[in-house]
Amino acid sequence: MPVDPEVIAAFTVPVSIMGTVYSFMHYATKWRLAKVKPSADVENRLARLEVAIDDMSAEITRMIEGQQVVTKMLAERASGVSHGP
Repeated sequence: MPVDPEVIAAFTVPVSIMGTVYSFMHYATKWRLAKVKPSADVENRLARLEVAIDDMSAEITRMIEGQQVVTKMLAERASGVSHGP
């Protein structure tokens, strides 16, 4: 049963127009939101967060180094090697 071309056009033309309008509105909104700059409060909070993460990273590095020393000492003790008097 063949479908009348006018029925296909009656369906596809409005759908394609709505899709084009939706796409334009979507990208226009994204473009407008991309131009918004964060407030000074947000900038300050992000700066403090960055400093806190850097401090945590340094502390974790120190903990890892300490764990490596302890592991080395335990391995030496297990093998019977002694560095002290």
